[in-house]
Amino acid sequence: MKFIKVSKIIASLMLTATLTQASVLAEFHGTKGEAGKELSAMVKKLEGIDYSAVGKNEHIEVHYYNKYKEKNLDLLNFYTIIDKKSIRELLIKNPNFGAYAPFNLLAFKKLAKAEGGDTTWYGHLDSETMLNIIGEKDEATRAKFKAMVSKVDKLVQDEMKPTATKKLTFDGELPKQPLLKMVKKFEGVDDIEEYVEEFVMQHDTLFGKNGFIIAGFIDLKFEYDDMELDFEEYDAYWVSSLCHFQFSNAVFNHGAPHAGVFAPCSVYFYIPKGSNELHVGYATVENWITTTGIKDKAQIEYMKKIADDVFKTFKQLGFTLEEGTGGESAKASATPRDLASEISELKAMMMKMAKDIEELKKKEPTENKIEEKTPAKKEIKAIPKRVELPKKEFKTAKMIIGDKAPENISAYYASNPQTIDGLIAKLKANGFEVLATTEILKGKTVVSVTNDELKDTNSFMSVINILVNGEDEIRVQNPSYFGAAYLQDKFKYGQFNKTLTSLQSVLGDMYLVKDMGEYKELKDYQFMFGMSHLDDTIELAEGDLIAKLSGDKADKYFAYSLKLPNGNTLVGHKMRMRTNKFLNKVEAGNNANLLPYQSMIKGNEAYMLDPKFYLALSLPLLTMTDFMKIATAPDAIEKALKKSYK
Repeated sequence: MKFIKVSKIIASLMLTATLTQASVLAEFHGTKGEAGKELSAMVKKLEGIDYSAVGKNEHIEVHYYNKYKEKNLDLLNFYTIIDKKSIRELLIKNPNFGAYAPFNLLAFKKLAKAEGGDTTWYGHLDSETMLNIIGEKDEATRAKFKAMVSKVDKLVQDEMKPTATKKLTFDGELPKQPLLKMVKKFEGVDDIEEYVEEFVMQHDTLFGKNGFIIAGFIDLKFEYDDMELDFEEYDAYWVSSLCHFQFSNAVFNHGAPHAGVFAPCSVYFYIPKGSNELHVGYATVENWITTTGIKDKAQIEYMKKIADDVFKTFKQLGFTLEEGTGGESAKASATPRDLASEISELKAMMMKMAKDIEELKKKEPTENKIEEKTPAKKEIKAIPKRVELPKKEFKTAKMIIGDKAPENISAYYASNPQTIDGLIAKLKANGFEVLATTEILKGKTVVSVTNDELKDTNSFMSVINILVNGEDEIRVQNPSYFGAAYLQDKFKYGQFNKTLTSLQSVLGDMYLVKDMGEYKELKDYQFMFGMSHLDDTIELAEGDLIAKLSGDKADKYFAYSLKLPNGNTLVGHKMRMRTNKFLNKVEAGNNANLLPYQSMIKGNEAYMLDPKFYLALSLPLLTMTDFMKIATAPDAIEKALKKSYK
């Protein structure tokens, strides 16, 4: 009897110890010094373990300093990563896995004088904690998720060879409702893809106006369709990585960089098959407050305020709380939008557009009628009637062709509008070879051209793009601006005068635009300290890549290819219009002729300019805040170009 009593007491004590045992927030590994280059090299090897980076946001501390003039970190990197193949089965079983599909691999280094400031630390949210936040109970499913995450841990060990390790733990329990889940009902949608496309733009725009940044984006429904993998349980499924720059500075740059394991926040959206319901979910900031050890009251209040802004923004988008879920504003009620009225207005607008098009058909000459899909008829040659497009009043100076470099140089020249057919005819008549016409955004078509003078540069300068911006204007890349950046010391101002003279014959008077840069800075162009230069290119693929340019899917992925005199091949890439819409986020649609994005095939290798270099070069008015608004664009572009070569 005594033995039994003693055993019960021991068992009771062991159970109590188990219940009060601290939970692991994250396990961090460390490398002495600043290990930014080593981390970048490791992340490039993610593909070897079937992972990919949805977002690579490196050296965020530089942006904090540039905006807030506060330097408390030597390094802060966020890598939002995903194993698409492994997570698919888990998402089918439980859509809430989207809260960590992708999840964040964090790296930070404090200033040298701070505690632990001699080491770069890197790690992610503990897999047990992730599973507990999403509420997954099934042990077999939990084991699969942990096995998936462990592949990253092994890569970190193998590549970084850390010299230090530390575990961050927390006492107590997670919030009662660690996930906030909402739903938005809709009716009368014929095209789900179009509905999703419009919603994503509306979502990104509204969150952008409220100070948020989309730091990553992945359309998993599209990805699995492209990979020819079953994902039929959903009509749509995508994940946006949400970040608030001021919020992140207030937390990560002020004593709590380790809290970055929760950021960027993966906000997952899905439409169950045939449901007419758009669901959204994400891990709440209450998880941060419960687990990270942040005690500063002002900091916590600010975190709650931003979290409540997220909830209110989703209310604005028409979401209501799902039954039985909570969060910062769980007691608040959301007002559903009147979607019926919205759809009715949209249909009325489309009907009016259809009538307008019919009227235009009647008024326009035969050669400018909208193409109809009818059997080909024998062409009747006739003298085309001239189409009169509205003239634009330009308020900037006219382009002057000369040999003296200006102090500030226009990245583009603008001229009066022309029809695409008329423009192409003039280009051909003035010595240009037309390589492609590509619709970049609705109503914005880019004509890609070359000539002997351009080709002889054997560079990314060998093709220039001309934007036909509806009836507003024509806009062309200035070869002198881009030539100065691409050719550097080999460039002499005035060497493209022949090309400019030919363009003037095609376009008429050309005018400077507001997008200008300092001429002397172009030779060594860099958006800001710590960011990419011209030579910081990205490797895309190896192998028999020329064969890809004429393969079965070539028309889907490639706009043009051009064999250069030195034997290299310059390639223009088609991307999804959803990818191209980053231009709208920074109101740069009138510079859509920075696309199609280019790659260069040299031997059996293909490489591209780093988008963090090229986008900033092409958009000289871009501010650091603007750059953060399109934080997902560089990775989305890189991913699109890599996919084209697969």
